[in-house]
Amino acid sequence: MFCYQRSFGLPTEVITKEQFRALITAPETSRKVKEAREALARGDKSAYDNKKKGLPFVIFIATYDESDKEFENKQTDEKTTRRGCWRNQKYCRLNGLCVIDFDHVEGDVRKVWAEAFARLGDEDKARVLFVFVTPSGHGLKVVFMADPSVGNLIDNQIVFSQKLGLNPDEACKDASRGAFLTTSEDVIFIDEEKLFTYENEEFGKKYNGEYRSGHSQPTIRPAGSAVAAGHTGQGSHNTGGESPDAEAVMTYNGVTYVKIIEAWLEGVNLDKNRHNTLTELASHLRYLNGKNPKKITEVVMSLPWVKDLAAEGEDVAGTVSSVMGWRYTERMPDRLRKALGKLGRSGEVDIYAMLPLDKWAEELMEMAEYYPCMKELFLNAHPHKMPAILFSSAALFGTLMTRAYYHFWYEPEIVRRLNYCIFIIGDPGAGKNVIEKFYFKIADPMIQSDQGLIDAVNRYKDGRTERTTSTKAQKGDALKKPVVGIRVHPARTATGEFIRHMLAAVEIVQGQPMNLHMFSFDSELDNVTKNNKGGDWKDREILELKAFHNEQDGQMYANQESITGMFNVFWNFIYTGTPYALHRKVNQRNFGTGMSTRLAVIPLPDKGMAQRHQKVDPNSNETLRTWAYRLDRVEGEIPIEPLNDETYDWQSSRLEIAEFNGDKADRTLLKRIPYYGIGVSLPFILMRHWDEWQESKTLTMDDTDKRLCRLAMEIQYKCQQFFFGEMAFNYFADQNKEFVVRRRTTRYDECYRKLPDEFKTQQFMDCFGCSNATAARSINRFKEDGIIENVKFGVYKKILMELP
Repeated sequence: MFCYQRSFGLPTEVITKEQFRALITAPETSRKVKEAREALARGDKSAYDNKKKGLPFVIFIATYDESDKEFENKQTDEKTTRRGCWRNQKYCRLNGLCVIDFDHVEGDVRKVWAEAFARLGDEDKARVLFVFVTPSGHGLKVVFMADPSVGNLIDNQIVFSQKLGLNPDEACKDASRGAFLTTSEDVIFIDEEKLFTYENEEFGKKYNGEYRSGHSQPTIRPAGSAVAAGHTGQGSHNTGGESPDAEAVMTYNGVTYVKIIEAWLEGVNLDKNRHNTLTELASHLRYLNGKNPKKITEVVMSLPWVKDLAAEGEDVAGTVSSVMGWRYTERMPDRLRKALGKLGRSGEVDIYAMLPLDKWAEELMEMAEYYPCMKELFLNAHPHKMPAILFSSAALFGTLMTRAYYHFWYEPEIVRRLNYCIFIIGDPGAGKNVIEKFYFKIADPMIQSDQGLIDAVNRYKDGRTERTTSTKAQKGDALKKPVVGIRVHPARTATGEFIRHMLAAVEIVQGQPMNLHMFSFDSELDNVTKNNKGGDWKDREILELKAFHNEQDGQMYANQESITGMFNVFWNFIYTGTPYALHRKVNQRNFGTGMSTRLAVIPLPDKGMAQRHQKVDPNSNETLRTWAYRLDRVEGEIPIEPLNDETYDWQSSRLEIAEFNGDKADRTLLKRIPYYGIGVSLPFILMRHWDEWQESKTLTMDDTDKRLCRLAMEIQYKCQQFFFGEMAFNYFADQNKEFVVRRRTTRYDECYRKLPDEFKTQQFMDCFGCSNATAARSINRFKEDGIIENVKFGVYKKILMELP
């Protein structure tokens, strides 16, 4: 025996077999399921949720004793009490049925169930009473007879799911949770006789008291779970033996979450807006737990007021999951920081923990077995610093390959060069000097080549100075200014000189003139930003922007010293700096310039202790130098078709998701990532296949090479989201506010939306929290406006599902 709710806001009723059959065969149910799935297919999650809430709602696992429920009139603040079998866990009577929710089943759900059901033994097969496809069309609900000897509802879910070989959703562990029914066509299996008559008194006697007290947590631990492995929360661990109390293991830096939340709640009136308080709390707990909805749900469900909220019908797990997508800023919210401060704990958080640095490091260590120079580059480096070393060294090696080019899959007729705009960002003292160390080692061919040109310019300047003071020197031959293509430029460089050198740095490669890349390295990004503010350097911000695609620029000034004409920009740069320096360079005000998507901003976390006895490889420097000089001689087209395939597939799949989500911000960040996939991986791939390249100018790439390319794109994508995701989101949000008139959803709209398709005057009063007279006036107005129609006396039907 189980129950259902005719509508939200009404008490539960025991459902009969005939009523159940009428609900799943009703044309209205079929229509709502169809509309819900259509909304989900077009990516309208809000519309899907609204349609789903209009479906029949059944609680398979319990019935409820009578209790009083208080209602408050929102307009008059008048409170009334109604008695009924309300859906409240405090008054539940467990019947021994258990429900497992399998969300997001991949493939044909019926085929997946058939394969899972076949894994069960005969006794377990006989326990299954009802299986149907969920409203999304991509999930399964399984109703089966619980085994008291196994444990409570969640324990039975865990054990039975393991037998089925499927991963469950824990949301059904509370006795107030229900399920939205679908149509008879979605029923995979039903045992009507047992489903409507089954009652296990032993189960109820054993667990009713626990559930009424709000204790619905698992009493067993699934194999392989974090708790089973001894990881029960940041800064805490299970020492073995019996499963510890949930509150005891849920700690942060040695303080229980309950105490942290008590400090966080100081001054909050929990009698009002508990839902809003829960959403804000869940969003703040991400800074302690990461984006782990399961863990956060476990934490908040230890709070009495959240248990009460769940008992009243709040979908706590759903509420927690809904805030996981909220924007995550680098700074911990002040409210949470103050709460930790009151408890004598630092509000500092490792913001880089949001990035999968351990995973990237593991992959890079594997790659080091295949690619020359990687072992030398990663020697003595903390694993979390490896991505920064990878990108900066790739940019150095790639700049040496300036005489090479490739054809990209987008507009393949264009000759593409290896272009890099790299920022390595870390806190003061994080060890950014490691990037400078590799700069001097790898960029040596450029530095040495420039030295002779720099000497020539200095001799010319000395000669001109001498002519102003020496009569003999004035009688000599006229001095001719040397035309030099100096490639390495510091922050303090006149733009005129920079352009002059860039235009002079041209070589004939395979019969065609080719511009060589200029290159800049600075260990202090602030030095670059401050030099932007004065002198000729300020014009070079546009050159920075145009460098990534070698776009055209030009100048036509009146002074005789400046070059007149148009030119393309060939310039790579690597700057290291702090997060604040990055903010001064790229921020919300200038996000729209496009600089952020051209940049590869890679973090350099302040991790690890300096080693007293570091590993020394006597051949390391020579290895890096040898490969630097080899790559400096590379010229001509490099065939990269396998990388073209890899980058196209990677980007296309993620753009499809961004399109599906309607996420313009994500779409923008994805646009230029394939260029870094190629630019970062290609120098190492060329080194790996050096003999083949020398012999035939070909590269036979394998899955390992594609994997390196894919890893470079993953790092760039995650770092783009990390540093610029918030800016991108705000950019489009502000754009929408500025240029798009959006409809505002009012509380009145929400109340109307909550009304069932057919409703009575009392239901209208409950939803809107108004008096009988007010309800009558509103209903008459709705009828006059053609929004609803009269079915019979006191019963009305919606014509429009949304208020116009």
